[in-house]
Order: sequence, then C-alpha cells, then structure tokens
Amino acid sequence: MKKKTLAILSLIVAMGFGETVWAAPANPFDDVPKTHWSYTAVEKLVHDGVVAGYDDNTFKGDRPLSRYEMAVIVGKAISKSDKADAENKALIQKLSQEYYRELDNMGVQLAEVKEKVDKVTLSGFMRAKYDSDTVGGKTSPVNGNGNKHFYMDFEGTMKANENWDVHFQSETNETYSTNRSWGENDGTFQRIWATGSVGAVDVTFGKKWWGYGSNVAWGHSGSGIQFDYAAPQYKVSVFNFKPTQLDGDGNAINLTNAGNTSLYGMNINADLSKVVNANLLVGGNKATGDGTKSDGSLNPDTGITHWGEVDLSAKLMKNVKVTGTYARTNADNYNSSQEFRMDYKGMDLKQPGSFDVYLRLLKFQKFGDPSHDDEWSSLPSDMKGWVLGVDYALGKDIQWATLYGNQKLNISGTDSKLAKDSSRKLIRTQVDIHF
Repeated sequence: MKKKTLAILSLIVAMGFGETVWAAPANPFDDVPKTHWSYTAVEKLVHDGVVAGYDDNTFKGDRPLSRYEMAVIVGKAISKSDKADAENKALIQKLSQEYYRELDNMGVQLAEVKEKVDKVTLSGFMRAKYDSDTVGGKTSPVNGNGNKHFYMDFEGTMKANENWDVHFQSETNETYSTNRSWGENDGTFQRIWATGSVGAVDVTFGKKWWGYGSNVAWGHSGSGIQFDYAAPQYKVSVFNFKPTQLDGDGNAINLTNAGNTSLYGMNINADLSKVVNANLLVGGNKATGDGTKSDGSLNPDTGITHWGEVDLSAKLMKNVKVTGTYARTNADNYNSSQEFRMDYKGMDLKQPGSFDVYLRLLKFQKFGDPSHDDEWSSLPSDMKGWVLGVDYALGKDIQWATLYGNQKLNISGTDSKLAKDSSRKLIRTQVDIHF
C-alpha cells in the first residue's frame, strides 16, 4: 500500500502539484453527482483522446458514476499523462487529487488479486495428428486408426508457499471420425501431484507421469512418491509407485497384473564432463502372478521382478548429440531393450524456423523392460527397426513434427496372431499449438 501511495504522490509531484491539500475521504461507492466538475474534466480528456472512456470505451451516458468507476477512468488518464498537453495534465492532477483515496485503495486491491493470480500457472498444447500405420499393406494391429485424432494436454501449477506447489494434468483425446475417450485421456484431471522440499531433499508425491533416463525401462504414469537430492553435477532419485496406465488386459505393457504390484528403485544422473552425461537406473517390483486376458485366456506372469537401464549421451560437436541406452530385466527370455539415437541441432519453440532432425535405431524385446514409453504406439514391444524424424517451429509456440518408422514386429515369434518379423510402416505428422 505504501508503494502505491508513493507512486501516486510521485506522479502528482512530477506534474508540479506537490503542495496539494487533500479533501476529506468520501464513500467510494457513492455516486458522483452529474453536476460534479469531474464529468466536465473527463469529457475533455475523452474529447482530446487522452482516454477512451469507461472500461467498455464509453462514458456511460447519463448514468451517474460511482467514485470507484470515476477512479478507473482517472487511472487510465494517469497512465497516459505523458502524452497529454499542459492543460490536460492539469486536469489529470486535479482528478488525481479528488480520487486519490480510491486510486490508492484500487492499487492495494489489484496487488492482492495479482498475488493470487501469480499463484496459478496454466499451460499445455492442442495437437492435430495423423498416422498412416500399416503392416503388410493393411491397417496395423498396433493401434489401428486410434492416432488420427485431436488431442489436448492441459496442465496447472498452484503455488502453496515458497516451498510447495500443487499440480494437475488433464488429457483429452478424440479421434477424427468418432467421439472416443478412454482411460487416461478422457478430459478429467487424471493426474494430481505435489512437489516441494524438505531441507535439501526435493519431494514429489501423487499420481503423475514418471520417466527415467531415456524412458526405455520405464515411461508411464503411476501413483507414488519420489525423493530427489541434487548437487551441481549429479542428481539422485529414490522412488516407489504403483502403475496406473494399463492396457485392456490390466497390464502396464510387460507386467502381468501390474495394478497389483508397486515399483521401487533408484536413479542416478551425472555429468561426467562438459559433454558427457551418464544415467543409471536400478529397480524392482513384487512378482505379479498369472492373470487372465480380456478374452478369458491365461496371461502368464512375465517373471519380471528386477530391471535396470544405463544411458550414456555425448555431444560430439556443436550440433550433434548421440545417446546409447541399454535396459534389461530378469525375465527368462527376450529380456533386453536397446536404443541408439542421434540428434542434429535443436528446435526452439520461441525461435520460428528452428528445427531438429533425429535418427533412432531400436530393439525392444518382448520382456526387455517393465514399461517403456511407447510414444503413442510408435514404439511397441517385441519390435526392432528405426525411426527418422524432424521437428520444426512453424511459429512461436507452434511445432510441426513428422516421422517415418520402419519396423519388424513380433521378433520373438511368440505372437500367434501376427507373423514373425512382420513389416510395419509408420508415417506420422502432427501440429502442436502450445499455450
């Protein structure tokens, strides 16, 4: 309040009226009589183009204005006083004197509103996506036509105090041809979590998307808690959560009965030099046991109870970065997953015309990880192949992305519904508008 008072006083002093004697306070909600000199003064300011009028750019005709309403117009005039001539500056000064208390009170109220608004941050993006996804020239069984859709990600952060924030995330997914919502894309607040700190340790708990390293061992949602300790060149995370993003048979990709278990482990990320980074993930879960598929058939336990991932990335030159990833589980067969990725340049949403190009060589064995991020079904399990993609900033906060994937499905030969090494061709293009 003192700052607002000083600001208004400084403005009046700057206009040469520092010795004004203030009038007795008035009720801010009282109407200003139509005979009051303020109307003539404001009409002149409007006529001379100093202000446009009331909040809807009118002067409210014959209706008397309250002192607060008149103060709104005076506030607009003060903000444009540098463009006014000497006569209008004198009018602005006189009006400022008359409505000083209302202006001061409004400043306090606006500051309180701003403080509340600053506690909430909203962000997200809207996406239009189209996939051409075929196996042997026919519609791919991986996701059919499900990725021809409009999609919106909506996220919010609400600050509780200097140490703690509360977050929410909503995802809405609708295909072009039908109205379809399911699972964690139905438009409700599917994920809610809190982040904060206790001394030097950061804490995250709730239901959210969890990803580690290159997201090969794990990249899906869950409900749980994570503790982080960060130093200048390394970060250590300890976590425990229950999987929540399940498929139609109640599985989180490679975990049978995943809803009946929880995952725990540790992730260490460290900069080995200015250009080399290493990531180590070790984790485990309780045995899930056999399950039953949606068609009533047996869904045998995969046997996965221990797993891990190693990532090593290096910036070879100014615009080239390479990353190698190896993940492994304790399943009896088909128990490793690998990825090699090369990135050229980097797209910046704030820099229209910026772009990046990447190449990914992949081999995700059937039980090679508990649940990698399948990136909208572009990276299924039991697959090997490559993906070539480009991201381009069409405009500020507008991203266009296109990729081509050439893959072999059912590399284990254990899927009776699909031929071994079935050839999949995936072309994806999408536009994201961020806000």
